[in-house]
Amino acid sequence: MEVVKTNIYKQLKRNNLIVWVVVICSGLISIFAIWSARQASINADRFVYAISSDEKLLPLEQIEKKEVQDIYRKSHVKLFLENFYAYDQWNYEKRIEKALWLIDSDGEELFNFYRQDGHFNRMIQTTSSQYIDSIEPRFDDKGNFEVTAIIEINKVGQEKTKKYQLVARGTLQKASERYPINPYGYVITNYKEVDKILRDQ
Repeated sequence: MEVVKTNIYKQLKRNNLIVWVVVICSGLISIFAIWSARQASINADRFVYAISSDEKLLPLEQIEKKEVQDIYRKSHVKLFLENFYAYDQWNYEKRIEKALWLIDSDGEELFNFYRQDGHFNRMIQTTSSQYIDSIEPRFDDKGNFEVTAIIEINKVGQEKTKKYQLVARGTLQKASERYPINPYGYVITNYKEVDKILRDQ
């Protein structure tokens, strides 16, 4: 039986070529994967997904975040007020804790003022609750805002619901988005309650 001889140098060259092809393909795939991840990251910073108003087959569409920044700013202020001023004796601690994620140290100082003033003790003793009827934030070009809110106070056995109008001012600064504790990527600074006016029913 005749033994087939193999040219080892020719075989080595072919194996070397295969190795180079595999290395180059792997490198190209890695580069494409890195590029895709980077593009996804850039798009995550630039776009949000929203429900389309055109009744498309796919209801989600990409919208540039720049187009919804006004909505984000108003929603951030509203979310803070809804957590900081709307609560009852059972949930006020959790709601204020959520509100403090949306504001700098001014929020904690205001919370401590209310606590030392006995506001929360009176609420617990009288089984009171607070709700917000309306919130109207207004912004200038520098990120400063003034917000007017109508807050309703309910007490057990109370014939007439008390309402007061809160006027507050502050400034919005960009921060990192951290869902769910800070979904809109802002933080409130220089927050001050300017006025509280009791409203007639």
